[in-house]
Amino acid sequence: MGDHWEAKDKAAPSDQRAKSGGPDARGETYEGANANATKEHLLDVARRLDIHGRSTMTMQELIEALEKENRRVSRS
Repeated sequence: MGDHWEAKDKAAPSDQRAKSGGPDARGETYEGANANATKEHLLDVARRLDIHGRSTMTMQELIEALEKENRRVSRS
C-alpha cells in the first residue's frame, strides 16, 4: 500500500486540526503509520494489508509491522 491518500467516509477529529495549519496540525507519524491512531484503526489498516498475527499484537508491534509493510511496498 505504501504512503498514499485515502478518502474517508466521514470527517475525523484530526481533519479540523489539519485545517488550522498551526504547529499542532500534523500528528506524529512513523513511516506512514499514525502513532496517535487508536488500536482499532491500526488493526483495520493491518487487516487491509493482510498483516499476519495482527490480532495479538500490541499497538507498538502494529506500528512496527505497518512501518515494515510500508517500506516493503515502497521498495517495489
